[in-house]
Amino acid sequence: MHCGFVRAKNTTRQIEHLQECQAYLASPEAQAHLAAQNGDASQIESDVQAGGGPSILNGQHPNPNLQVHRRGPNTKRARDGQLLAPNVPHMHPPLAPSLTAHLLAKCQPQFTQATQQPFLSHAGCGSLAPGPLSQWLVQDGHYARGYMRFVGQLLAKIRLPQTSNSQFHPMYRTMDLLISALNNMRREMQFFEITATKYGLALGQDPPTPITRALLDLFMSSSSSSASLLEGMVVLWGIEHCYRSAWRYASSFSTSLSTPSTDSHIVALHQALIPNWTSPAFAKFVDASRSLVDELANITTTRDGKEEMDRCEEIFKQICWLAERFWPDVDGMGEEDESGRLGAGMGGMQVGPGVAALENAMNGLPNGPTMNGLSNGPMGAQMSSQMSSQMNNQMNTQGMNGGNGTQVGDGRNSFGLANGNGLDSIGQNQNS
Repeated sequence: MHCGFVRAKNTTRQIEHLQECQAYLASPEAQAHLAAQNGDASQIESDVQAGGGPSILNGQHPNPNLQVHRRGPNTKRARDGQLLAPNVPHMHPPLAPSLTAHLLAKCQPQFTQATQQPFLSHAGCGSLAPGPLSQWLVQDGHYARGYMRFVGQLLAKIRLPQTSNSQFHPMYRTMDLLISALNNMRREMQFFEITATKYGLALGQDPPTPITRALLDLFMSSSSSSASLLEGMVVLWGIEHCYRSAWRYASSFSTSLSTPSTDSHIVALHQALIPNWTSPAFAKFVDASRSLVDELANITTTRDGKEEMDRCEEIFKQICWLAERFWPDVDGMGEEDESGRLGAGMGGMQVGPGVAALENAMNGLPNGPTMNGLSNGPMGAQMSSQMSSQMNNQMNTQGMNGGNGTQVGDGRNSFGLANGNGLDSIGQNQNS
């Protein structure tokens, strides 16, 4: 348009020429463009009123500052050392939605309650009695064996496509993680056996509690044919994440230990159990599980994904509910809380205070004129003895303890936090 220079199919050469073309630089278009760069609005307005207008600004002429990215950023410089095309700030792609972040935000109070229980704080402080710890170890063993079946059923759901880069495919990476979970759980079982023997921990033969059974049922339902792979992976990550957060909470109290305890179960907690589930290896496994859940949620959901997301929300709420009740009940001294178990057992009937009142009455305590009168005579003593014997027999047949310290059949004592096993195994890489 100004000097007849033509360089077909090479915009870079045209830009370089315009920077040095005196015929172009003397034109009204170039002057208007320079005025716009310098903020000279009056010059632009006069050009527009004159009828010429800054044609370089409305697309009629090439823009000498056009940036070319055909072979990377334009880093050529003019004679004055300035870049011919200034670099444009790199625009980061938008972040993909995170299902796990959504679940944690939606269930934040329930998650906090599930991972900050008195059992954990006493374990960290070194004030936990040996009974609750043994009870938890037994229930966690039931969970570990159910975890193995659960992971096996998730593996059966995976369909592996033929690909040349299997290490990058989400289905192959999910398979690898599940295989690691199985290996880790097996190592965790051995870790439990070694730890119990080394520190002399007494483990009973108690059956699964109602909460543990509920956890095992969750394993079965989330890995059944009617459930998606994503739902099963949410269960695996959710339980492991709860477990890691819970033991980190326990570990936060370790600094409050004034003097190291010599009790074998406390030594086992602080030398083996707590370090096992707060190790970097276990944290890496949990983080990998979370990444896969988010990736599967973005690539495998059907239709708009709303129905499956709703099911994942319900699953995570159930995990938090079970996790809270998996930890044994302890009182303010770290001892097994029998009163709490009585209140939670027998279908929720508050039998503890009522039994205490009847026993007090039968023992002749001042609970009423009638009972006082009966208990003061020989007939009253005989009736009191008979009633007490009948009550004890009834309590024993219903599964309550008979005063010998045996654990009560409660429903708040066995959470199948899918955490114990998988987490244990992963951390075992560092500790065994």
